[in-house]
Amino acid sequence: MEFEALGTHWWIESPAALKRKTDINKAIEQVDRTWSRFRDDSLVAQMATVPARYPLNESDIDLLEWYKSLYDATDGLVTPLIGQTLSDAGYDKDYSLQPAARIQPTPNWDEVIELGRDAVTIKQPHLIDVGAAGKGYAVDQVARLLDGDFCVDAGGDMVIGNKAMRIGLEDPRDHSKLIGVVEISNASICGSAVNQRAWRDWHHVINPKTSRPAKGILATWAISDNAMHADGLATALFFVSPKQLEGLAPLKYCIMYDDGTVRASADSSITIFTEKN
Repeated sequence: MEFEALGTHWWIESPAALKRKTDINKAIEQVDRTWSRFRDDSLVAQMATVPARYPLNESDIDLLEWYKSLYDATDGLVTPLIGQTLSDAGYDKDYSLQPAARIQPTPNWDEVIELGRDAVTIKQPHLIDVGAAGKGYAVDQVARLLDGDFCVDAGGDMVIGNKAMRIGLEDPRDHSKLIGVVEISNASICGSAVNQRAWRDWHHVINPKTSRPAKGILATWAISDNAMHADGLATALFFVSPKQLEGLAPLKYCIMYDDGTVRASADSSITIFTEKN
């Protein structure tokens, strides 16, 4: 089963995929209607204009709580409050790719967000962006509709079921090459690279402290227990060391730096290619 949604290509391998097609579409639409900053009728669009208490379901609260954990672990470098900065940089709802003359700074969490058990209070209007973990979150919402042997892949954010799969790690400098492979089952792998969603001298991984693209790393991959965790951890690895993320969620990783060197978890499920390979 293949389709386009949330701005990326989806591929689902499962005997139940076609039977659950309606439920899958509903799950993706619910995520989009809540968290998209690219549509005018989303909850995020309301948050950008109206300070208020917004009730959320349990899974959406889980997403924001995960963001708060990442925010605290990275000293604010992974934040859902990066939305206006991204928009000003040109990654706006019209995909103008035209940076504004002034890039607005990113506010602190406590200035904007108060998170409750079943709602979030937006203290002052601000454009939220959950892109650092939101696609993984969407993949999880689809994966929970499936069981047994399956694979859900949304633009490289993947959840794998019972049957182990070997996943190639694409070289961001050359799409025809791999820098390694991983073998996983009953887990998720998500990757992020600066060649994705890149324009002019910008890319989508923005340092909120400088309001400029993160530097020094070309790509990251994170393996965790679910895609929301893996997606968020892959973003966090652009800013902090893997050790700084210990305890947040299970983590195996691979990081490719801009000088071509690679650092990865010492784990038998991860193979990094060298000249000897």
